Order: sequence, then C-alpha cells, then structure tokens
Amino acid sequence: MIGTEYETIRAVVVDYLEGMIWGQTDRIERAFHPRAIQAGHFDGGYEFMTRQEFVDFLKANPSEPAGSPYKAEILSVEVTGDVAVAKVADTCFGADFTDYLMLIKDGGQWQIVAKAFHVRQPAG
Repeated sequence: MIGTEYETIRAVVVDYLEGMIWGQTDRIERAFHPRAIQAGHFDGGYEFMTRQEFVDFLKANPSEPAGSPYKAEILSVEVTGDVAVAKVADTCFGADFTDYLMLIKDGGQWQIVAKAFHVRQPAG
C-alpha cells in the first residue's frame, strides 16, 4: 500500500480511537461518515448504533482525560481502490475490543462508514 494512503487512514483511525477514549466527539464526527453504523455485542446486549447515537453515548458516559495513555494497535489495513478495512485492537469502556472499521474514500477524504466490534475479554 502506498505510504500516504496508510498514513491518511491511520489518522482517521487515531481520530476514532482518541475521540472515543477521550470523549472528543468532534473527532468521532470527523472520522465517521454521517450515515455510518456500528454493531456488536457489549455488556450482555446487541448494539446497533448510528454515528449520532454513538456520539450521544460518548457524551453520556465518562471518558479518560485528553492526552492520557491508552492501549490500542492497528493490526492491519487493506485497501482496494477507494475502500479499505482496518482491524484494530483497543481497550475502552472496561473491555478489550477487536474493531473492524470499513472506510470509503470520497472527494479525497477517508471516513469510516461501518464498524463491527467484538469484545475479547474484560480489561484487566
């Protein structure tokens, strides 16, 4: 993959991670397309959220202080033309997650259009 594409996608993923972990909803709104969705099982239930529902969730729940360390790793990024998938391992909301982020490049800008997540185990 061309290095600049990876770095651009990585910046979107970092906006997502830090926006979520630090409660910076403007970064979530920048990283996620307005019509993006996410789904997975969390805290005993099946969640299916729009971007706005995710933003509202973040506003209603405590977050880590901005700039505080966090645990996350981009495990892989695959790009085919103007679509990409990033696999990310992260710790947030008291659990360890694997996130699959589907991105589309439109007008020169990459944005997350869908997220599916799996809780690997409670954080610890």
